[in-house]
Amino acid sequence: MSGFEVVAIIAGLLGVLAGVPLGRWLRRVTYRKPDEESMALPGSRWWVAPVLGAVFAALTWRLLAAPAATKVGFDPGSADGAIGAGQILALFTFAAIAVACVCLAAMDLDVHRLPDRVMWPTMGALIVGLFFAAASEGLWGIFGRVLVTGLVCGIGYLVISLVSLARGSLALGLGDVKLAMVLGAGLGWFGWQSVMVGMYGGFLVGGLVAAMLLVTGKIRLGGELAFGPPMMVGALSGALLPPNLISSIF
Repeated sequence: MSGFEVVAIIAGLLGVLAGVPLGRWLRRVTYRKPDEESMALPGSRWWVAPVLGAVFAALTWRLLAAPAATKVGFDPGSADGAIGAGQILALFTFAAIAVACVCLAAMDLDVHRLPDRVMWPTMGALIVGLFFAAASEGLWGIFGRVLVTGLVCGIGYLVISLVSLARGSLALGLGDVKLAMVLGAGLGWFGWQSVMVGMYGGFLVGGLVAAMLLVTGKIRLGGELAFGPPMMVGALSGALLPPNLISSIF
């Protein structure tokens, strides 16, 4: 086991420790609208600590210990044996975004809504953090890709949202559109193929979750589904998988 992998394990333990008070905070924080106050309370949120720990460990491994890509050139998501300021700043940035995403997932599962009071600061923190990460290494082309992928993913989700609205339903809300911008921009740090895998993975995970809920009778056709958490799981898979995955297959 390398020193980087030990650091990833330590980061995972720190994530678990941070997740305990975070779960308690989510039980106290007020994010419900007046018409949502009568809804049943979500419970203990016991899953927050282990999920945050697993995400911290995975992101630390990806940014510090994962082998560099071989077919797509420089991979900013890998230290490749030497840790630079860019990797450290990116790691802290993605750790902060992970905390925000866990909060957003908990809120989405509760009220099927992604509050702007968390979403906008998350978007700002991601852009500012990756700006400094790129500036420390002179990775301006990669930062430009971050901005473009965030915009492209946001526009793509907005089109889907408007099409579904025109057909008489709202399969994706504006919160999902904003989340797509955040996740798309984050995946842009790793590469275009990571964006494609991560965003498609969100739809795949969402479809599997919807099918499971339908089979178990938890929801009915046309019922509401919190789509934010599947989007986040898909994005995490895109970040962790090799950035040249598609080209290596085809």
